[in-house]
Amino acid sequence: MKVEATTKKELIKELQQPHRQTAKLGKSKLERKQAEETLKNSEAKFKELFNTMTSGVAVYEAIDNGEDFVFKDFNHAAEIIENVRGGDVLGKRISEAFPGVEEFGLLKVLQRVWRTGKAEYFPEMFYQDERHRGWRENWIYKLPRGEIVAVYNDITERKQLETEKKELEREAQLSSQLATVGAMASGIAHEINNPLTSVIGFSQLLMTRDIPEDIKSDIAIINDGAQRVASIVKGLLSFARQHQPERSYTDINEIIETTLALRAYELKTNSINVIKQLASDLPLTMADSNQLQQVFLNLIINAETEMKLTSDKHKLTVKTEIAGNTIRISFKDNGPGISSENLEKIFNPFFTTKEVGKGTGLGLSICHGIISEHNGRIYAESDRGKGATFTVELPIVSEESQPALSEPEAEEPEKVSGAKILVVDDEMGVLQYLSHLLSKEGYQIETVDNASDALEMIRRETYNLILTDIKMPDMSGIEFYQRMQKLTQSLAGRVVFIAGNVTEEDVQSFSNKHKVPCISKPFASKKLLKTIARLLAERTQSFDRNTG
Repeated sequence: MKVEATTKKELIKELQQPHRQTAKLGKSKLERKQAEETLKNSEAKFKELFNTMTSGVAVYEAIDNGEDFVFKDFNHAAEIIENVRGGDVLGKRISEAFPGVEEFGLLKVLQRVWRTGKAEYFPEMFYQDERHRGWRENWIYKLPRGEIVAVYNDITERKQLETEKKELEREAQLSSQLATVGAMASGIAHEINNPLTSVIGFSQLLMTRDIPEDIKSDIAIINDGAQRVASIVKGLLSFARQHQPERSYTDINEIIETTLALRAYELKTNSINVIKQLASDLPLTMADSNQLQQVFLNLIINAETEMKLTSDKHKLTVKTEIAGNTIRISFKDNGPGISSENLEKIFNPFFTTKEVGKGTGLGLSICHGIISEHNGRIYAESDRGKGATFTVELPIVSEESQPALSEPEAEEPEKVSGAKILVVDDEMGVLQYLSHLLSKEGYQIETVDNASDALEMIRRETYNLILTDIKMPDMSGIEFYQRMQKLTQSLAGRVVFIAGNVTEEDVQSFSNKHKVPCISKPFASKKLLKTIARLLAERTQSFDRNTG
């Protein structure tokens, strides 16, 4: 019975086996279908995520044993960044899809990541089209299956902000340097110009005397050397931006033509071909034409100097154009160019690449100061071996009021002989020179080396004119003038300031407010004598009208 029972159970089991296999088969199909559906959903989600990512993603497949790569996939962000359609590049080699990509080094990075399997960060410049270029940053990875994935973002705006920040920092640093050296220049101008006045003055007086020609020639050398020092000091003050600009409606093209005419002989003898591209519709703008000519002349001479270092055909292109509300002037040469490390320093004071004795390093600093005073911008672009371009940008200004100092008289005034003049200056050499100069003109001269004694002399004596220094140890010329007014109001209109630096703001302001002539040391004797004669003549005419 036991055997039969066992046999029965086995029989039932065998009969049920096909049904179980069928059920198992049905379950397997269901699971596979569910897996396929899950995979399909996953792929759809991945594709949606892939195409909605803000970062560009490109998938590359290696060919030629990792020597080259073709595009396998390309998301929507990548299309925007690269300015292409994904369908246009899929299946193409990188060099075929983006000609010139090798110059950025991307292909080498892909090859390296494919060989080593190590991820790399790679910043790369790229061109979107002929008119635009930008920056992007890349992260390059290798997938387990061998594909290379590049994830990248457009960082053009960030780069621009970084560049602007760097430029602002450089401008701030340069402005600080200019201010420091400017303050130094202002301070030393008085100390240098005082002895220069007597050196130049006495040398000029000696050359008018009947002396041997060889001695006169030696004196002329002394005078020329002193004049050269005076010119350097004047340049320092220009660098310090302390000269009051004399602005008027200015034709930039005309200034360029005049400046080129000044250098026409040098340009020709140095075989420099000048190409002018001057905009015919350039508007006038308020500017100091003399200062701008100084800037343009400096840039042209610098270009000449650099081009003479090369043996190529020399070419200088001068171009003007309108850029919005700005006039843009550029000077492009085909000289040796400027190295990147020097390009950031060229506007720094006293920086020069010229040999010792052939450059002060102030030229471009002065240019920077002048253009800054005009609310403009000056900058340089250059690649070593490909020349340099200096660009000046000036705002188009329709009007501007400028404080003006007293204008020179057109007619030579008649000399008032016998006038009594008091000269106040703490520099003995200046006192002696002015005493010689004015005595020769028939004036009665008294000198004093401090303002306090000068006030006592004014209390006791009557003078027709006062010449006074601005900076003196015991009392400034301005304070002396104010105290003198309380003693004798009639002398207020017969004072001439003589100063080592008339461009200081307080001196300019006082001179303009009180209409007191101010002459800078070292001064031209003719200018001083003309100013004295004018003031004395005006006083005499006023006296005649009041007593007539």
